[in-house]
Amino acid sequence: MVMFIHLVLDILQELKQLRLLFQRDGLTLQMVSDGLQMTTLSLVAMQVNCPGPRLQKVLDEVGPGNTWQNVQLNRREMDNSTFNSLKLRLINDLCRFLSARFGNLETRILKATSTLFDLSNWPEDTAELATFGNAELIEFMEHFQSILAECGDFTSGAAAKREWLDLQVLVQSHYRHIEPQVLWQRLLKGAIGREDQFKQMKVIVEITQVLPMSSSCCERGFSSMKRMKSDWRSCLSNEMLSFLLHISVHGPPAQRLNAEKAVTKWWSSGCRTRRPQFQD
Repeated sequence: MVMFIHLVLDILQELKQLRLLFQRDGLTLQMVSDGLQMTTLSLVAMQVNCPGPRLQKVLDEVGPGNTWQNVQLNRREMDNSTFNSLKLRLINDLCRFLSARFGNLETRILKATSTLFDLSNWPEDTAELATFGNAELIEFMEHFQSILAECGDFTSGAAAKREWLDLQVLVQSHYRHIEPQVLWQRLLKGAIGREDQFKQMKVIVEITQVLPMSSSCCERGFSSMKRMKSDWRSCLSNEMLSFLLHISVHGPPAQRLNAEKAVTKWWSSGCRTRRPQFQD
């Protein structure tokens, strides 16, 4: 029982890291895919004689004996096989659940996006790179056809295909060592290639960077709104509520906020009398 509890603690720690990843702002498809793969590999490693830190600590303390923290454990030879069987079944069930829950990341448009813009998928061989991603690029453009048609910077799919080949050559030669997210942000800022070299691909990359991977920001916004506009404070205008929400969601933490400018503006520009000592 002691070993099983510590196994569960190790598993929960891995799931906690994945949960925190999903709550991050600016979450991208590649970050989600990498996080899921890392969590799955960590769970599988626990099956094959690579226990987590908590379970490993217990095993080191118990050793060949049956004493843990001055407590005599009631262990039998068959307990190890039972524990290994439970561990195998538990981790297999968790891996199957993760695969079923996030399996759509490996299908259609999300799979095409991950294939195109995850540099780890790009082949090293030049001959393979010449045709790599063409089918996925076509699928991407067909899926977002309505958005691309309304974008003035996107002129044609044929031009996008030519730019895709140019982009592959440039990245393969000079930027393969850069993290994908940093690379595509540089491309959008115009730091890669000539100013007008990748007009079509910039539109496509921008779509991939804003794909909504998480609703955590919206959930935090709803929580902030409930704190601000309650039954006791129901007269806030929509404009003021929007300002306060923007500060709460996108502003710095209270510990790092320098409120001097805000207080000065409040004191000097208000239409009504200020009474900072009211009820002192």
